Amino acid sequence: MDARQRRSRERLHQAVLRLAEERPVTQVSVSELAREAGVHRSTFYEHANSPDDLLRQALLVDLDALRQPLLADTGADLATVASEVTQGVMRHIESRIAIYRRDLAYSSEVGLRSMLGAHFLESSRILLELARVRIEMPVAGVPDDAAADIAARLIADGTVGAIAGWLEHPELSVEDFLSVYVQMLPAWWPLNTAAKS
Repeated sequence: MDARQRRSRERLHQAVLRLAEERPVTQVSVSELAREAGVHRSTFYEHANSPDDLLRQALLVDLDALRQPLLADTGADLATVASEVTQGVMRHIESRIAIYRRDLAYSSEVGLRSMLGAHFLESSRILLELARVRIEMPVAGVPDDAAADIAARLIADGTVGAIAGWLEHPELSVEDFLSVYVQMLPAWWPLNTAAKS
């Protein structure tokens, strides 16, 4: 992607985030997004298929950047890094709370629930593949890789469900969420260790 395309993509991402803060992205047209970003409609379609596709892309830029410290093997304590990354994700969600509160529901057409679930699942799988996380409880008769896949899905989907629950309680802070969340995690997950140490 050349510099012009990167600038267009960044303008489109900023436009969709601004408009999605105001109202459901399903009520935003491609023409309105292109106008807000200062690009042509055809430029929009070079980057996304729909406004909700563009919204998911824009949110993933931040989420993917937040995940990077988990993947870097710097010798830092994984539980501490996982805790910091989780706090970063929650701050990201808090900064876009109008979008997430409205569009993380099961009935939403935007697909933020599946986007977040897929993001967390990829993070969990990468940590398991890099052997930075190990499931300490073998399951009799179940291959380790199958158990690891099921465990990764449990963490990913459970995390999204927990975030959706938190969003329904505006009286709770990010710190409140994290206090509850770490108590629900399995003992082998590194965030649990970080929170209790």
